[in-house]
Amino acid sequence: MDADTKELVLANRQFVWGLIARGFAEEPDRAFADIVAGEHAREEVGLVEDGATADLVAAFQAAAAFLAVPAAERDGAVAAAREDYTRIFVGPNTLAASPWETMHTTGKRMLFHRDILSVRDAYRQAGFLPERYRQVADDSIGLECDFMAKLAADALAAFQEDESQRCQDRLLQSLTFLTDHLLRWIDSLAEAMETHYGATFYTALARFTALWCHRDAALVNALLEDSCPVGPAN
Repeated sequence: MDADTKELVLANRQFVWGLIARGFAEEPDRAFADIVAGEHAREEVGLVEDGATADLVAAFQAAAAFLAVPAAERDGAVAAAREDYTRIFVGPNTLAASPWETMHTTGKRMLFHRDILSVRDAYRQAGFLPERYRQVADDSIGLECDFMAKLAADALAAFQEDESQRCQDRLLQSLTFLTDHLLRWIDSLAEAMETHYGATFYTALARFTALWCHRDAALVNALLEDSCPVGPAN
């Protein structure tokens, strides 16, 4: 990749991870729905072309379809998605598709399992701690995706500021976190949501996220192989 292409890939990672993190971190609002339904989001998802692009775009379009209704009907679609968010991620009923990593990797329905410490250590080593530290389980899908979004944003910023080592460090942290955490359970989460909740925006978002995690690992590997050069071309 030349410098311009690398900057494009880094910016693309920042956008997609930011969109995913916003989707899982809190209830949707009209502004989020407009972004998901907009042309720019679809272009970003299909921007980097490789063997995974077609499946990735199809999965994103399946999620976007829940919100990409005519503008006059979009508030109703947002309200329905908000109800699904509460039902799937908040309760009050038992959450059939656990949104916490350790419940998938250990098989135990227990918040703040000791295995969560490796997630917390990854946040600390990168210089980030989640909001409401010690109150919200660090291994929730929303927090893990938000961490990836922060790493992606700082990798891009480092590239643009000619800090190649910082850029490479952020990419290495991203790949390590994907390998040690998200890629160990995101497929399980997507399958559980499909089984227990059927066709919802969040079911489709989880499937898209699973595909994106696998694709992102390949992107980061390609960037690291190029040693993340010093800044964009002048």
